[in-house]
Amino acid sequence: MLRMHESIDCLIIGGGISGRLIQLEMESRGRSTLVYDSPKGNHCTQVAAGLANPVVGKYFTIGWRAQEFFTPLADYYADLENRLDASFFSPKVMLRIIASAGEQNIWLSKAHQDKYKGFCSFENRELAGLNTHFGVLRVEQGGSMDTVAFLEACTARLTTRFEDFDYTYLDTVSQTYKSTSYQHIVFAEGYKVSENPYFNNLPVTPTKGELLEIEAEGISNEFIYLGSVYVQPIGENKWRIGSTYQQNDSSLNTTDMMREDLLSKLDKVVNKPYKVLKHLCGVRPASEDRKPIMGAHSSVENMYIVNGMGSKAVSMAPLLTTEMVDYILDKTPLPEEIDLIRFL
Repeated sequence: MLRMHESIDCLIIGGGISGRLIQLEMESRGRSTLVYDSPKGNHCTQVAAGLANPVVGKYFTIGWRAQEFFTPLADYYADLENRLDASFFSPKVMLRIIASAGEQNIWLSKAHQDKYKGFCSFENRELAGLNTHFGVLRVEQGGSMDTVAFLEACTARLTTRFEDFDYTYLDTVSQTYKSTSYQHIVFAEGYKVSENPYFNNLPVTPTKGELLEIEAEGISNEFIYLGSVYVQPIGENKWRIGSTYQQNDSSLNTTDMMREDLLSKLDKVVNKPYKVLKHLCGVRPASEDRKPIMGAHSSVENMYIVNGMGSKAVSMAPLLTTEMVDYILDKTPLPEEIDLIRFL
């Protein structure tokens, strides 16, 4: 616990994946940190699937900067698990279920491209409990994070205050918040950035996602399955099913309509009986151009933002938060694709 009137190097607002990885990177470089996180909990990270998937969409797109993001990912999280004395990341093969002859043709038209090497390959195989008549893509270098376990590990080891941040107590001239002075302040608030008077002009859209947890027997838990929904093992005969995508919706109530949408899609993937155990939702931040938004405030010194990673924080945030700390401490320029100046 920090003492009253103490000075720290980096004050971080928001204790989700991005905020915590900024904190961990700063600490690894010998900087003192403090995270402020809402006592109401993080409604994105706490219900997130935590998937790191390099092959996205119905056109089998290799994601932006995939080699840079995914090649070091397992080693990066293994190092964090050692630092935090916790287990929360599992490298895992994913099987992308090809749903139709049309999808199969799309893959065949792309399979020769070099960018897919090391990431995915086609397999014509039957899988118990799943509709795989058109084959699957075996996706490598992915995995999943137990986001709750990660947050709990951070809370146990890192300096945190669970209280809502009050902007009226922030003095940007003296660089103090209440009785704490800081060298740098980083806002990693997710969709709550709309309430931030310093960055609420940026195009961050709250995007609600709903998901289910089900019980089903007869499906191998060796893999994560991807299709019209993802089917993610979370325990013995238990699976997480997701996710919906509802832009400009920050409500935290589940809906019957999205439940039925998920079940309809699930029935196309799974052919075993199942029981719905839970229906959950969270709100993630999405940017106008689907790229993260990072950088410095245009007029307030030593004030920064990390936002807009949406559902890809598990895979993107390790590298991007490292680049962000390089920018804050060493003035290393950020990649143009993520620098907030593109919106100013």
